[in-house]
Amino acid sequence: MSARSTALLARARTALEAARTLSSAGFRDQATSRAYYAAFYASEAALLTVGETRSKHSGVVAAFGRVVVKQGGFDATLGAELRRLFELRNAADYSWLDAPEPGDDDATLADAERFVDGVENWIRERTS
Repeated sequence: MSARSTALLARARTALEAARTLSSAGFRDQATSRAYYAAFYASEAALLTVGETRSKHSGVVAAFGRVVVKQGGFDATLGAELRRLFELRNAADYSWLDAPEPGDDDATLADAERFVDGVENWIRERTS
């Protein structure tokens, strides 16, 4: 695994921890955003593993689905969580009408953590 991929996965874990802290303090929107960023950083690490990079969030989401899921064998159901987290983050950051309901952030955090775990396992299988 490259140093950059390792750093991105560490950043994903830090974002998950920040999401937990924000959630426990009642900052649901911010926790949702950090949960998405955890998945985003993990996605970037996965793309680097296959020699791909993207400059925009939408590009990372699309490339992850196409390259890592469809071509790389990553679990499609788990892979779909990235797009869902991306959409939740957009709602949390930009639309007060679609803010997460109380309790939703716990499920979102669990989904983000499963996604990061899945990416770490996927990378480990390809680099060991």
